[in-house]
Amino acid sequence: MAGTAVLQPLPTKRWSLPTEASSRMVSVSLVEWQGLRARLGTHALNHLLHQVERTLLGAMPGSRSLGSDRSGSLLLTFPSSSRHLEQRLGRALAQVLATPYLVCGETFRVTPALGHARLRGVTPEQAESRATLAMKAAESRRDLVPVGWSTKLAAPAPSALRLPALAYAMAGRLRTPLQVLATFALGVGLPYLGYVVSERLALLHVAMTTAYIIVVVGMTGTVAALIIEGLLALDPQRPPAQAGGPSPKATAIIAAYLPNESATIVATVEAFLALDYPAGLQIIVAYNTPSPLPVEQSLAELAALDPRLLVLPVAGSTSKAQNVNTALAEVTGRIVGLFDADHHPDPGCFERAWLWLSNGYGVVQGHCVVRNGDASWVTRMVAVEFESIYAVSHPGRSELHGNGIFGGSNGYWQSDLLRTVRLRGSMLTEDIDASMRVTLRGMKIASDPGLLSRELAPTRLRSLAGQRLRWAQGWTQVSLEYLGTALRSRRVTRRQKAGLLFMLGWRELYPWVSLQIVPLLAYALTHPREVAISWTIPIFVLSSLFALSGSPIQTILAYRLAAPNVRRHRNWFLAYPLWSLLFYEEFKNTITRVAHLKQVMGERRWLVTARSEEPLANKDTDEGVGVAPAETCPAPT
Repeated sequence: MAGTAVLQPLPTKRWSLPTEASSRMVSVSLVEWQGLRARLGTHALNHLLHQVERTLLGAMPGSRSLGSDRSGSLLLTFPSSSRHLEQRLGRALAQVLATPYLVCGETFRVTPALGHARLRGVTPEQAESRATLAMKAAESRRDLVPVGWSTKLAAPAPSALRLPALAYAMAGRLRTPLQVLATFALGVGLPYLGYVVSERLALLHVAMTTAYIIVVVGMTGTVAALIIEGLLALDPQRPPAQAGGPSPKATAIIAAYLPNESATIVATVEAFLALDYPAGLQIIVAYNTPSPLPVEQSLAELAALDPRLLVLPVAGSTSKAQNVNTALAEVTGRIVGLFDADHHPDPGCFERAWLWLSNGYGVVQGHCVVRNGDASWVTRMVAVEFESIYAVSHPGRSELHGNGIFGGSNGYWQSDLLRTVRLRGSMLTEDIDASMRVTLRGMKIASDPGLLSRELAPTRLRSLAGQRLRWAQGWTQVSLEYLGTALRSRRVTRRQKAGLLFMLGWRELYPWVSLQIVPLLAYALTHPREVAISWTIPIFVLSSLFALSGSPIQTILAYRLAAPNVRRHRNWFLAYPLWSLLFYEEFKNTITRVAHLKQVMGERRWLVTARSEEPLANKDTDEGVGVAPAETCPAPT
């Protein structure tokens, strides 16, 4: 340790501030501050603060220290314009996170949280107060994203529509049904009106021919891509034959919202405690709850009996992302598995994941299998759908495009990578957001259909719809945020860019394109004099049959590749193509279109998907209110 001079408290409030209009007051705290202070004492922590301060000053050229406040937060000024501000501050936080600090002969890594506020037009005290308030918001998220002060932080208000005129018309329970009608008005009524206008302008033939070609090419191209993925899934990439080194200690993080998952969490923890991982398995249950629950005592008793288990309540958390990010401070494993509160992984999961992670992969996504498929017709449908996704689409897409995605649960990470990337609660699908940031770093994500974990599917259509609506809007957020950046990135290969263009671009357009067959046929049937349809035209017949073949072919492949507990229900697979044709495919497309409308209108409040354990599978529980997803989010097919 350096001499005693560095152990003196940092000076506070040296208010000789810069005069540049663009300058910012920056407040930085260390998430681990309280725990380290209790362990090391205040003087040693002052030494740590000095080291962190030097890192920040080096990473933020032109910044100047103002000292620290009583809570151990650093204050700095940063003469930066708003252009690229968040990226520059984010790089400074990443530098702090990556730097090992030596204190009292021990090496520590710390998690910084940063808030900032403008200096212009306010007193220094007001700037400090605003930057501190923003820092507190960043501290609660623990996602390494800088937070700028805004009036919303000072007086948080419920999420509101960006179109005030519609706020009352779409209030309460009528909002989503009205949005469904609005999407059909936009996707069917507007094109139909366009054909009426084009007929009067003598452009009807051009308009309908163009629309028909787009529909045919779009639908047949999509089905062709799904079939290619399915055929590639028959021989997926397998884990390396040998690990790149001895198996390290591992950590499983189980994120839970207990009012919703209190019926499942104890059985889940017992399933993890039953795993035999010779290198040592740490199990962290990171949960949030608005009020004390009896199940917390049950978890505490399990932790008292087994030192591998750490039960971690996360005060003030409102999302899975906050729970996981908080748990990272307690992680001791070199690899980390992320799981939802209803997941029961198969034995050998961490050993199999290590084969990938020790051979150059940053993340490996496993195969999520529905274990309550016999609970209702909804769970049977979802069970087959999940096999189509995890046994067919994910490994096939990984083979075709050279990279996979992390789906939120039964995913295994290099712990250092997860500490750097983290999950962001600001995204509705924080898992897909994390996948994109991993890909943009040039890291590889593997998809392993042999890495099994069993979960619970929603038992009611209403719960399923709410879940999928949240997923759909989350995918839309990710597409808007990352597609352009990924296509320009030099770290993303051409194969990966083609895959992302299909997954993030075309999947957003497809629900609208596929709907265009309705106004085309509707106009032709209502205007027989202007449009004569010959139902036996070969191109019409062949394209229709090919488009309809997608679901049966994918279901056949899913049956062949499915997990044994699902494959033994052959009747589920026989019924699925019929359900898909008559209802489910358009159900999912409608949800995606509604999600687009919700994104445009700024809606961000969602219901958490209801859970029920197998003995209670036929007794649906009420949904609790949440603001972020709390379960697996696979890529839609």
